[in-house]
Amino acid sequence: MQLNTFQKKKFETILNKEEYKKFFSNKTINYFIMYNNKLVGFFSLNINNNLIELLCLYVFEECRNKSIATYVLNDILFTVRHNYLYKIEYIVANSFVDSSMFFLKNGFDFCKINKKLDYKKKNIILLYKHI
Repeated sequence: MQLNTFQKKKFETILNKEEYKKFFSNKTINYFIMYNNKLVGFFSLNINNNLIELLCLYVFEECRNKSIATYVLNDILFTVRHNYLYKIEYIVANSFVDSSMFFLKNGFDFCKINKKLDYKKKNIILLYKHI
């Protein structure tokens, strides 16, 4: 599905913000989140040995509080549990402090190693969940 002009501009606006540029590289796998044929967000992940790094999960502000991020997270977990190509044991997630409650409510816990990073004056917390 192609993005319309409005969706492209909205996506580019978010990606041009400094705090999100860090999460996209040649090694990441990036996905759009579509809901009712509209772009409502995106996420980026990386697969390393026995874990998946959820580098960024972003839902546009006007689309929040509709459980979209929860559905995406559940889909990721379902796919990982039923994919026999990789033996994934953990999922780790980078979260800004103000959105960390979302991950805590979905069964994540604070990572004891390097649990707080400073990025462009925004604190990033690393959380993990055993699959």
